[in-house]
Amino acid sequence: MGESSQTPKSLKAQITRASLVLAAAALLREEGPSAVTYRRVAKWAGAASSSVGYYFNSVTELLHEAGQHNIQMWAQRAERAADGAEAMTPEECRENCVDLLVKACLPEESTVPSAHYAQLIAAAESEVVTKAYQKGRQALDAAVKRILDRAGVPMSPRLVYAIVDGAAVAAISEGYDVHDNAATLLAEVAEGYCS
Repeated sequence: MGESSQTPKSLKAQITRASLVLAAAALLREEGPSAVTYRRVAKWAGAASSSVGYYFNSVTELLHEAGQHNIQMWAQRAERAADGAEAMTPEECRENCVDLLVKACLPEESTVPSAHYAQLIAAAESEVVTKAYQKGRQALDAAVKRILDRAGVPMSPRLVYAIVDGAAVAAISEGYDVHDNAATLLAEVAEGYCS
């Protein structure tokens, strides 16, 4: 899928278009792809319903940009954690590795974990969202690898996600703190790799 309609020329139009993408991205994160409709996006953005159709040729195009925005946010969070890791000595990074990886892999604490995982599963409803997430995963992988490399932990980013995501889903279903459960399980596995 190519880029969306041309970038609006006026500042007001650019702000309106950006607010529509942000509203669609928030709806996607909180309720999944099926929640992203012209009417709901316009309402969340405080814009007229007709403005969504003016700036986007289809809901599919809007979903594509919303998916790109979300994965870019996640990648930026992971990159901040990786930057923090690289600012440490390798020894400090190894001591803080689990916390850095949890920060890189889990959503902000203000995000409801069950909503985060529900929307990731619901992304399968939309091929364009799935493709955006697949493409953006490369940036996430690179950031997590930077943390692992700095700490000297010979794990793959995909193994880290499997551990963190599995621990998160178990914590959600069993009523435990997601971050604590993920950190505990990740520490157990990382210890085996570092001994």
